[in-house]
Amino acid sequence: RTGIWQLKRLVVQHCTWGGSSAGTREFVEKVLPEWKKRFPQIPVEVKIKKNRHPYLHGEYQNGRQKDVGLRNQDVDAVTTYMDLLANQWGGKHASITHNGKRVETKAQSVQGLWTPYLNRPSSQE
Repeated sequence: RTGIWQLKRLVVQHCTWGGSSAGTREFVEKVLPEWKKRFPQIPVEVKIKKNRHPYLHGEYQNGRQKDVGLRNQDVDAVTTYMDLLANQWGGKHASITHNGKRVETKAQSVQGLWTPYLNRPSSQE
């Protein structure tokens, strides 16, 4: 965001023999050295955990951490997730929270729009 890479550290965890780690193992052996040349400012740690599914763990400058599961993913998908974590700034995902903005749709609601005065009792007594 400010010209400083926000991803502070990246951890790749995989199993040495598990089937769900096959794509991640191939990525670590063949593609990771080239990826490190593209992003030399990001330290990458490779952890081997037996009997565990593979995942990526990213730590950002603002203290936020993001995990991405890599179970049964191929090399291209692992590369895409690595690039995604490297290029993010560590904030919440905007499409999940809608970033505080109004969501507009083409289909009208059957129930109508919500207003703060919807369920208040009428003042006519």
